[in-house]
This record gives sequence, C-alpha cells and structure tokens, in this order.
Amino acid sequence: KFETLAADMGLRGYPGETALLFDADGTGWALVRREAGDKAAQLGRARPPYAEWTWKGLGEHIGGPALTRAPDGRLLAAVRLYTPKTRTALCWIDPDAGRLTEALSLPSGGDTSYAGILWHDGLLWMSYYASHEGKACIYLARVALPPPAGRR
Repeated sequence: KFETLAADMGLRGYPGETALLFDADGTGWALVRREAGDKAAQLGRARPPYAEWTWKGLGEHIGGPALTRAPDGRLLAAVRLYTPKTRTALCWIDPDAGRLTEALSLPSGGDTSYAGILWHDGLLWMSYYASHEGKACIYLARVALPPPAGRR
C-alpha cells in the first residue's frame, strides 16, 4: 500500500530519473534529471514528512543519477554528463551553492550511465555501463577520492 505525501512537489521542466538519499537525521534529498526548459538538474531537500521540498538548479543537464554521501559528509553523485562529450562521471554537489562539480570522468562514452555506487573499505565501488568500446559493456571501478580542498 502506498500513500501520496506530495502530489505536486513544485518541480517543473519534465522531471524524470531521480536518485534519493536519506540522511541519519531524516533529511531527504532528490537529484532529478529534467528534459525541458534549461534541462538543468535539480537538487531537492525535504524534512519529514517530505510534503514540502525546496529546489536548487545545478546548472548541468544530467542523466541516470545515483547519489551518496562521502565518508567526510559531502554529497557525491554518479551521473551521465553531456557536454562537451557524453560520459559517466562522479561529481561533487554543493547543496548550499547549487553547484555540481565534476571530480572524475570514468572511461565511458556513447550510450552510458546508470551507475550503482557503494562505499566499502574506504573506496567507492561503482558499476556502470558504456558503449565507448563498440558495444555496451558493464564496468566496475574502485575509486579512491581525494580529500576536500584544504584537507589532507
């Protein structure tokens, strides 16, 4: 049985693919791909009972989002980016500034995206598919991410 919590979340621009993340304090996050208007991804934030969302545009068109928190607390997304070329990338998200910053481009291209991400033993394990080698294949990456600027 499902119950509607928010019939209209206030998001426009033909929203579609969405990654959800819930923090230990109950804060809900939604990273949303949009296919109309400026197509900029939107990051939503809500507190329980998740009926009222606030949104920030991230300035980039994305696809196939996955969302997690790094061990240091930063928001990290795996997404398809489109410019200057299509690729699967890891991106930091600054929720206060509404900024998405590419951290790492994975070997990828063509039809690519839909990552699965998991932190394990200090590394980010990531599966995704890409067709840059001629046919669509599934890849597994283990990624050691650098500390935030100013931290060592």
